[in-house]
Amino acid sequence: MPESKLSRWLSGRFSKRIGPKAPVEDAGGGYGNKVGGGNPVVHGALHVILLAAGSLFMLPLLWMTVTSLKPLSQTMQLPPTWIPRATLAVLGGEKLIVEKQKQLEKPHVIAVLKGGHDKGQRKLLEADVVKDGKAMVKYTLAGREEYEPEPVPVEIVKECPAGHWYVTQWQPEFSAEREKDQGEKKWDCVAESELSEVPHVFWSNYAGALERMRQKDDDPGFFSAGFMRCLLNTLWVCILSVIGVTVSCTLVAYSFSFLNFPGRDVLFALTLAVMMVPFPATMVPIFDVFRSLGWVGTFKPLWVPAWFGGAFYIFLLRQFFLGLPRDLLDAARIDGCTELEIIWHVIVPLARPALAMIALFQFLGCWKDFMGPLLYLTDRSQFTLSLGLQQFQSQQGGTPWHILMAASMMFSLPLIILFIIARKTFMQGIAMTGIKG
Repeated sequence: MPESKLSRWLSGRFSKRIGPKAPVEDAGGGYGNKVGGGNPVVHGALHVILLAAGSLFMLPLLWMTVTSLKPLSQTMQLPPTWIPRATLAVLGGEKLIVEKQKQLEKPHVIAVLKGGHDKGQRKLLEADVVKDGKAMVKYTLAGREEYEPEPVPVEIVKECPAGHWYVTQWQPEFSAEREKDQGEKKWDCVAESELSEVPHVFWSNYAGALERMRQKDDDPGFFSAGFMRCLLNTLWVCILSVIGVTVSCTLVAYSFSFLNFPGRDVLFALTLAVMMVPFPATMVPIFDVFRSLGWVGTFKPLWVPAWFGGAFYIFLLRQFFLGLPRDLLDAARIDGCTELEIIWHVIVPLARPALAMIALFQFLGCWKDFMGPLLYLTDRSQFTLSLGLQQFQSQQGGTPWHILMAASMMFSLPLIILFIIARKTFMQGIAMTGIKG
C-alpha cells in the first residue's frame, strides 16, 4: 500500500539524520539568510528578553534565600530588604548587634531598684511614675507580673527622652544561650544617631531551624530526631519509590511497545485513562485498602504503589521505546536472548536518558509529597521533610519567617543540587521522548 503524503512528511520530519546538516535557506529572506546565521544584534536582544523573563521565576527562590539570612525584624519590611543588615549599638562599652524593641513615645528613665523582689536590677520606667525617689514597679512571679505592694526606692542612672530606642543584645534564635540568658542579656536606651546599620548575614538562622525542629523529649542522637531523622525517612521512601517505578514501568512499557498479545491496545488505553482520575476520588478507597492491610502507620503506603507502575511514566517510556530500532531486538532474539535479557542488555542501555528522566520525576514527587505522609504516618519519628516542615511551622504562634525560610531552603537545596547534576540527562530525556524513527 503506497505511503500517504502525511506519512512521508512525518517520517522525514522525525527521522534521525546521520552527518552534519546543511544550512537551510530562508525562503522569506527575512530573519537571516540561513537558519542560525541571523543578525547578532537581534539574537542578543532575544536572549536578553528571555533572560529577563526567566529571571522572574527566580524571584521566589531569591526571596526565600535572602529571607533565610535576615533577622526577623526585616522579613516583612516594605519595600523589601534584599541585603540583610544588622543594627549596631554600644552596650556596656562594647559594640554589639542589637534588636530594636520599641521607640519611646514618652520620656523614660533607667533606674536601679533599691528594694523589692528585683532589688539591684535595672528597670526602664516612665519618667512620671518616679516620685520622691520611689516608684511603683512590677516583678515576675511564676510567669505572672505583679505590682510591688508599695513604692520601691529607685536610683535614676539615665534619662531617656522621647524618640530614643529601647534595644536589646541580639542572640541567635532558639539557641541554648538565648533561653538561658533571656533575663540577663544586655539592654539600653539609645538615640537614633547612636545606631548604625551594616550588611550582615545571619547564618545562625539555619542552626536555629535545626534546633527548633527537635522536641525536648527527642532522642539526643544526631540522626534520631529533628531534621536529620526526617531527611533519612524521606530518602528511604524516595529511593524505594524510584527503584519501583523504574523497574515496573520499564517492564510494562516494553510489553506495550514490542510484545503482541490480545487486548494490548485496550489495556494501554485503560492505562492512559487512569491519568484522568483525580486523586481525591481514590484517596478514601485506597486508604481503606491500606488500613485493612495494617499498613497505616508504616512507610509501605508511600512506596509500595510505585512498584505497580505509573500511567504517565509508562506512556513516556513507551513513546521512547517506539523510537528504538527493532533490528536490535530481532538480533538479540536470534542470539537466544530472552525478553528479560533483551530489556537488560538492549533496551536499558539505549533508554538511559528516558529512565533517568522518570527517576528524577519520581524522586521530586516523593520528596515534595505532603498528602501521603499526612494520611499514613502517625509517629513523629517517621515524619518526612515536608511533614516535619509543616509541623515546625504550626508550632509557632507568630510565624518566625526567617527561621521558616531557612528550614525551607534546607528542604529545597538537595533538589536544586540534583537538578544541576542531572540537567543534561534530564533535558536529553525530554527531547528524545516521543521522537520516533
